[in-house]
Amino acid sequence: MHTCNEQLAEFLSMTARSLSQLSEAVTTYSFEMMASEDPAVRIASRRMVSRVSQIQSTFEHQLRLFGALTGVEHAACGSVLEVELQPSPEVDPSTGYDR
Repeated sequence: MHTCNEQLAEFLSMTARSLSQLSEAVTTYSFEMMASEDPAVRIASRRMVSRVSQIQSTFEHQLRLFGALTGVEHAACGSVLEVELQPSPEVDPSTGYDR
């Protein structure tokens, strides 16, 4: 039979996975929206990525606190990393290949 702490840890692990999946989906969608030609949409998508990153950071902190209280370690959830891709100056823009 599971102890209360083990049950809480299992529940928290499931919640962490769900939150991680949700944040990944929102972040992916936000990155797709950054490709929009509408500047307002690009700005809003950058803000959303930043907000999701803050939420994820806070949740990971809560997981560490929970682990300290229960003695059960939790793997860190994914983190949000914003990357801006730019073409290399050595790439031919018409073909996308090196010159």
